[in-house]
Amino acid sequence: MSTKVVIKDVIGSYVYLREARENQNGEKDYSMQIILPKDHPQVEQIKKAITEVAKEHFGEKIKLSMLKIPLRDGDKEKDTPEYQNSYFFNAKSKKQPQIVNKYNEFASEKDLDDYCYSGATFCVSVNFYAFDKNGNRGVSAALNAVMLRKQTERIDGSVNAQAEFGEFAEKPAQGGDFGGLDDSEFADDGEDIDF
Repeated sequence: MSTKVVIKDVIGSYVYLREARENQNGEKDYSMQIILPKDHPQVEQIKKAITEVAKEHFGEKIKLSMLKIPLRDGDKEKDTPEYQNSYFFNAKSKKQPQIVNKYNEFASEKDLDDYCYSGATFCVSVNFYAFDKNGNRGVSAALNAVMLRKQTERIDGSVNAQAEFGEFAEKPAQGGDFGGLDDSEFADDGEDIDF
């Protein structure tokens, strides 16, 4: 059993949506870490979905404390500002999830360049599902699809090159400008060339 939840306006971190990333087992996944504030209106829906999946697979009397659960407490596990007063969980997929832009159109390369980074705001569709393998038991999240929602502050340490160097930029050359050479250097000297 799995339970699908479509979650609005979360922050993405460790965003690997354009290319799969090799995981600890040597397998490649598309993935992202999803960060949402503890007062996000869908927190209870997420907790309910995780609980339902766990009870369906492991029995009604199962204690969640006995399982690996995807939803984690940023205040307890992370020490950076973006995780304060937030929950987070990882979602992944073997195949590339479909990605749409904020107009619900399939994302272009420009959309991905502009909106697909750690710190951007996304909407995500995930399935919570149970796993029980080699003594590891719990609930995990599969990444179905992603909407690129808003450009928000980067949390990956990278910068926008255009913003960094805007004050130093020169104007592009206009037609007739030969790399700083004066057009008079190409003046007709009156000699014809025979072909």
